[in-house]
Amino acid sequence: MVKRFAQLSLAVFLVLALATVASAGFNVPNTTQKGTMLVFPLVQLNGTDLDTYFFIGNDDKKEIPVKCYWMDENQSIKDFMFTLTANQPVVFSAGYNPAGNGFNDPAKGSLVCFASTVEDSGPVIHNHLYGYAALVYGEDAQAVYYNAYSFRVNGGGANMITFPIDGGGAQLNLSGDTGFDLCHKYLVTNFVPFDDTAEAAAHVAPWNEYAPDLTLWPCKQDLRQDREPTFTKAKFDIWRWNETKLTGSHQCFKCFFEGFLHAIGDPANTAYYGDYIYKKKMTADQTQYRGPGANGTNFLAAVIGNADDALPPIARMRITGVKSDKVCGVETVATGLLGVLVYGNPTGTAPFIYPEAAHTVHGAGWTATPGWVKIDVDDGTVPEAPAQ
Repeated sequence: MVKRFAQLSLAVFLVLALATVASAGFNVPNTTQKGTMLVFPLVQLNGTDLDTYFFIGNDDKKEIPVKCYWMDENQSIKDFMFTLTANQPVVFSAGYNPAGNGFNDPAKGSLVCFASTVEDSGPVIHNHLYGYAALVYGEDAQAVYYNAYSFRVNGGGANMITFPIDGGGAQLNLSGDTGFDLCHKYLVTNFVPFDDTAEAAAHVAPWNEYAPDLTLWPCKQDLRQDREPTFTKAKFDIWRWNETKLTGSHQCFKCFFEGFLHAIGDPANTAYYGDYIYKKKMTADQTQYRGPGANGTNFLAAVIGNADDALPPIARMRITGVKSDKVCGVETVATGLLGVLVYGNPTGTAPFIYPEAAHTVHGAGWTATPGWVKIDVDDGTVPEAPAQ
């Protein structure tokens, strides 16, 4: 009887342990579920030639105020609010939005939206928002789409917000427990490398025509007016089709990164905006987001190779946000990342990407330390006139 009881106890323990691990694994952002906060990592606006449209829905029976923050590549911040009624879908663009507070033009950057109190005093639990973005360009309004990252609030939301914080405002906690979802440990995706050689025409079209362009958004973001920027280093691990590994590729950046992968670390590659991505030294008081990078050539088809010319070349990459003060020349942090991969040919106005395809990047695991989003808030009080 004792032996049987011990076996049963062990079985129950294993079931509970596996259930705990499985449930913890779900506390990460997703691109298919609903949530309280939506992050669109890539926004582009360039006059009438290039715009980004956002489609957001409210899958609930009650209305909800929504607060949004624009952030461009120089970390300039704008915010606006609107209300979603029950079951209401909305669409707006970087050039035109419900509150009339548009994105900087021309510019590229990101958009963050979350369910809010009507007084703008902070987020509320409302795991019913979902959305996607369309990158639109050209006279014929060609468009490619990617899903927003959705962050749920878990376990009743006891730790979802810290208020007040040093410097004022509030902090949305990406903690994965009773706060918002915890960001992934790293991003992972397959990609088709760009072929810049004279023999590219021998490969299967259109694989040689377009280059992978990556956007990264750290899960530690300060969106306040008196914000403190986040510096980190994206560390890339690349696997060829035959599983051999390429290392040494990296990119330091501040708050937001976007650029053609093979131009990383090559300031002379002006045809593909290497000078736009690369900056030899990055200091904390600079507004530019670019920083030192290296070994972008690891992303080229000539380096990755191919098993069969009848098929497109293929590779796998893993992207981790790591602390690397010495390499980046500034104090950095380890952080989870969100990402969008776009394929395009920079035939338009530099340095904008004119996309032919796009997708949000998969994630794996969860970060060892929680992320956060810092915001400005209104205290919600409306004082009356003092007694005379």
